[in-house]
Amino acid sequence: MASQIIQIVSASEQGPERIKVEASTYEFTIATRAKWEMIVADEDVTIAKGAFEKIKIREIDLQRDLLALLCAFTPHPLASVVRVGSGGGVAPVEADRQIEVAYILGQETGEIKEGDLIGVLNVLPIMFTREAKKPTLVKE
Repeated sequence: MASQIIQIVSASEQGPERIKVEASTYEFTIATRAKWEMIVADEDVTIAKGAFEKIKIREIDLQRDLLALLCAFTPHPLASVVRVGSGGGVAPVEADRQIEVAYILGQETGEIKEGDLIGVLNVLPIMFTREAKKPTLVKE
């Protein structure tokens, strides 16, 4: 696969921070074994119908080479989890990472309480089917 120059964007106190790298696509195989991880609110949040909010969740540790996909079903009547993140920017699959926040969309107006189950992650082991080229920093 041909490589290309891309920008990796991370949040910083000064705003978005961009780093140019040369990267290529990955090919991988998903295992037939998987597990579910619960996405649990770690703070109280008032959500309005149609609002998009960031909420702290109980930390979920993911080892390297695990793929996390959101379950399509919503266990909470007030909000749907749209995505999860480390809160600190890029979290590559080839590194261990911690999920600390969820971004939610309000389905109804109400209060999400600490300890509420707000979503589920399907966690699947992957195996690279060819040697992946590590992204390399591009000097300008």
